[in-house]
Amino acid sequence: MVMPFDLGQAFTAKQNHMLTGLGLMPNFTSHPTAKGDATEDRWINMLSEFLPRRYGVGKVFAIDSKGNQSQQIDVAVYDQQYSPLFFEQSGLHFVPVESIYAVFEAKPELDKGYVEYARDKVASVRSLHRTSVGIRHAGGTYAPQDPATKPILGGILATGSAWADIQGEAARTALLQGDERDRLDFAIAVQHGAVERVGDELFYAVPDQQLIWFAMQLFKRLSTLGTVLALDLSSYGRHMEDVPAARLE
Repeated sequence: MVMPFDLGQAFTAKQNHMLTGLGLMPNFTSHPTAKGDATEDRWINMLSEFLPRRYGVGKVFAIDSKGNQSQQIDVAVYDQQYSPLFFEQSGLHFVPVESIYAVFEAKPELDKGYVEYARDKVASVRSLHRTSVGIRHAGGTYAPQDPATKPILGGILATGSAWADIQGEAARTALLQGDERDRLDFAIAVQHGAVERVGDELFYAVPDQQLIWFAMQLFKRLSTLGTVLALDLSSYGRHMEDVPAARLE
């Protein structure tokens, strides 16, 4: 006999678990009481637990083969299955931009200033140079992919909102600013709602389900991107020519 499974109850339980991970009250209502603002580390832990293991989540600087570096990113989603060249120095991770799927700025609330700041952070990653090489397979070689077909997602993560209505004109105007270089694909204020931008349209979370909705929409967008670009190792490796060889005593 097939037993029924209550998906609605399951999603509610999952969201409550995720809320607890962010340090917020698990009994989610339209106006939940926060125990404190969700920190960068809590967002990282929550997304790491939700997303499949092929995705790494953490604080990073993105770098490119020309020696450029982004601003520090609070929460980045990057490939950890196929991509080499992850550098670490004093606890900071430097990740090739070709390996980056998405970047987020974590702030206590949504407002016009924080949205503009997040757009600037996102632009610092998207403006980096991305390489691509062909991939050998049993039947031949896949051609290099156009980086434009693998857009880097961007967004802002917050607990609250300075806008009383996240669907109001002020919020809509701020969230529809920007172009391919700096626009935000996602914005979430856990206490007020979540938004996904697709082209010039905004789509909103179902009331009281914004956190699980955001996580699922993010995963859907990541899935459509497929695998990250196969970076050109020779472009990165040429910088080794400028480094003096280490001497073993």
